[in-house]
Amino acid sequence: MKASVEAGGFTGSRAVIPGSKSIAHRMLIAAGLAEGVSRLKSVPESDDIAATKRVLSCCGVRFETNEDETVVYGAGSHFRYDGTTADCGESGSTLRFLIPLLVINGGEAVFQAAGRLPERPLTVYEEIFHQQGLCFERDGNKVKVQGPLKAGEYRLKGNVSSQFISGLLFALPLKENDSTIIVEEPFESSSYVDLTIDSLKRAGVYAERIGNVILVPGGQKYHPVSGIVDADDSQAVFFAALAQIRGGSVHLTNMPHVSLQADRKFISLLQRMGMNVSEAEEGYVFRKGELHGCTIDLSDCPDLGPMLFALATQAEGETVFVNAGRLRLKESDRIAAMEEELRKLGCDISSDSDTVYVRGKTEIRKGAELDGHNDHRIVMALSILVSGCDRASVIDGAEAVNKSWPGFFRDLSRMGVKVELC
Repeated sequence: MKASVEAGGFTGSRAVIPGSKSIAHRMLIAAGLAEGVSRLKSVPESDDIAATKRVLSCCGVRFETNEDETVVYGAGSHFRYDGTTADCGESGSTLRFLIPLLVINGGEAVFQAAGRLPERPLTVYEEIFHQQGLCFERDGNKVKVQGPLKAGEYRLKGNVSSQFISGLLFALPLKENDSTIIVEEPFESSSYVDLTIDSLKRAGVYAERIGNVILVPGGQKYHPVSGIVDADDSQAVFFAALAQIRGGSVHLTNMPHVSLQADRKFISLLQRMGMNVSEAEEGYVFRKGELHGCTIDLSDCPDLGPMLFALATQAEGETVFVNAGRLRLKESDRIAAMEEELRKLGCDISSDSDTVYVRGKTEIRKGAELDGHNDHRIVMALSILVSGCDRASVIDGAEAVNKSWPGFFRDLSRMGVKVELC
């Protein structure tokens, strides 16, 4: 699918941001492990969330959707993998969160991945399983594992994905004995681990992080969870940036003023760049400011990278993004992808392995032919950047937004941007 995007009649508006994908994954898993019925509101509809539901369904968990409410019938003590290939689609969260859980009671499980997911690292689990004498095999787009993992002490590197730590955190409380997870420095994305610990707490499961050490008592049970999934801060950055690109103001709702999401950092980063941000009812109002270059550390919020790279093209001077290397291991090499596409738009961007340099301010080239690189965040970032042009640019592979925000182009149109899909 291609998306043609150009300026429309934007005058500023109010938008509801979809529920957080990060929180929804975690709450659905906790609810699936619970004994009883959980009721969750604002669970986003996306390919990644569908993948987590699909894999949990292989273990006896059932789901119903009633308007804005997702009802989860947890499997509790009957949580058992039924032998069906666990189709994770392109969702790294689904695969990494659920590998330990599907073999929690022993036996084997087979996971299937699509897109670039089969190329993304799993070495943390591979080493753990092999150290315990368990099978962990990768064959093309499939991963075969054997359990169960033992309770005890785990030492993990802190500069790889925190999703491995979260996967262990879901599984280890169900073991009979206590466990300890020790994370080596640098402990990147620690706030995502805190998000998992908070999700466990909502389900009545205890784990405590003391610096780089996480204590996980064994012999615990999950209890039903209820609540609203807060807006996704990693998605909110796109419409917040729209206020700068188009001028005027944007009021984003469903965003409580206190959030554990690592990507909530986007607000302070936009303010440092020069945007005007103020708290408002149910969320925040973003207004255009005078952008200037600065240094931005992406170690704890890599998903913000693509939109911030694009926005930095509209800042005076040089913006330097440090600790950005993990962006090369996402749905695409997001650094290389944004370099390629932003250059088509006349932008000055370069990088080394771990740092990105953007020099502005750039007048965006009109009528460009762009590639979404099969990456939802690349497609959305490019769409926002070209929305200020009075001649349409076309983005190929626009269907990638289905991974996290299927209604993105509909919602962008409601903001007054002219969008045509074909």
